[in-house]
Amino acid sequence: MSQIAEAVQDSWEAPAENSDTRRDHDAALSERVWIIAAGAMVVIQLWFGMIASSFWLDETGTWWMVKDGAAEAMRRSYSWTGGAPLFSIIEWGASRLFGLNEIALRIPSVVAMCGAIWFLYRIAERLYDRANAAVAAFVFLCVVSFYAIDARPYALAMLCLTASTWALLRWLDTNRPLDAILSVITAALVVYAHCILSLGLVPGVVYAAVTLREQPRRLAWLGSVQVAVALLCLPLVSELRAFYAARSTHTFTAAPGVGDLFFALIPCSLAGVFVLLVWIFMTFRGEAGIAGKCSPSAALLIGTWSLFAPLALFLLAVSTDLRLYVPKYYSSALPGQALLVGGLLSSVRRGAVRKALIVVLAGVAILTYGRSATTSHGGEDWRGAMEFLKKEAGSAPVLLVSGFVEASDFAKLRDPELRDVLFAPELFYGEPEISIRLPNLFNGRGNEDLDNIAKQLQGESRFFLLTENPDRSYEMWLLGRLGSGCRSETAGRGFGYIWISRFTCE
Repeated sequence: MSQIAEAVQDSWEAPAENSDTRRDHDAALSERVWIIAAGAMVVIQLWFGMIASSFWLDETGTWWMVKDGAAEAMRRSYSWTGGAPLFSIIEWGASRLFGLNEIALRIPSVVAMCGAIWFLYRIAERLYDRANAAVAAFVFLCVVSFYAIDARPYALAMLCLTASTWALLRWLDTNRPLDAILSVITAALVVYAHCILSLGLVPGVVYAAVTLREQPRRLAWLGSVQVAVALLCLPLVSELRAFYAARSTHTFTAAPGVGDLFFALIPCSLAGVFVLLVWIFMTFRGEAGIAGKCSPSAALLIGTWSLFAPLALFLLAVSTDLRLYVPKYYSSALPGQALLVGGLLSSVRRGAVRKALIVVLAGVAILTYGRSATTSHGGEDWRGAMEFLKKEAGSAPVLLVSGFVEASDFAKLRDPELRDVLFAPELFYGEPEISIRLPNLFNGRGNEDLDNIAKQLQGESRFFLLTENPDRSYEMWLLGRLGSGCRSETAGRGFGYIWISRFTCE
């Protein structure tokens, strides 16, 4: 929030002499107060209000990586497909300072996102002006609040991404070697934090190349900067090769369609669409317009940043077997989309309309990510589900379906390197007294392991099944094997995507 507070401080400067300027000054001050108030509500509801809520699936993987010390955290970050070495060591440090709990493991993301908002404000100040920068920073705050309290590396990657872009812009302006060095280091840290989010670095390079197209010597230096980034990332080559070799485990979505691409290209989701529609309407009325808001090259950066990551991952998904087209992976486009929506909102001339749009952005963010939308951060209330099972099941068997796509078969469940992480939510929140572990997907009726489980359940009058997979194959198989005297019903509700079924047999 420091960039917004700075904007308010700037508004306290001595007013201009004429009355028109004085009115503009008062209007700007009033709008910034609205931004601070709406931003505070977002932070209270989505940061402080959700930071202690239940982990979702991938966050428990972070807990597993760091729970046994720094050396194990680094080793697991290279072996586990969801690991990030830089983030793992930071999370280990946070766990040693504050404990192995939800708040402790989310604090690094909160700090990182505060830094990312500050750098986004500075970037907006450079591309637009100081008056519009607070609006863009506010939009960014609204659209990244999910990642701000996520015990995953996305907030850290966004911090490094915005810092690298800011340093690159400073280097373009000043030609100082220190800014180039800072850009190189932070760009490499994006790759170390999350290699897929490094797609967000490409727009900055394109912008720099266009800006320096008539300066061959500095253009050559820009190439040298990119080579330096690549050299710093060489230690990650083995990890990237392992990631590519295991790409099938990440294919948990079907090939995206044009509708999916359209959704990703919508700036800032539904709120962004509303801002765009209002902006179009006000433009037709002659009360909005982007003329003079930023230079053509700055518009190129904003547009490329908004579109590149979704387009690149979409093309990969439809043309190869590398299907990574999910929002968290193309989230590197969010800074550019926030700059775009912030610029459109700021260009609306009516102050009342701008204030209304600010309220709409905050409201949509709170409804989308807050408690009114789901009972927990990430839509999976593992804490509540496990407490319910421990209370209801008692000594009855509980079949646990692993939520991780890496749990592809029973052999993976028996792998000593994987057997804990594949059931990290259950281990963190307390596994039931009698539990039976199952792969992520039902893999056929002729499986010997499944036959043994069916025999184990025969004679049980009551047992439970927990899964977050909407596929009901396990349920249908159990009912078929155990006969007509066995029936199932939904046992617990209110756990988000987690389903608990109770089986009773005569």
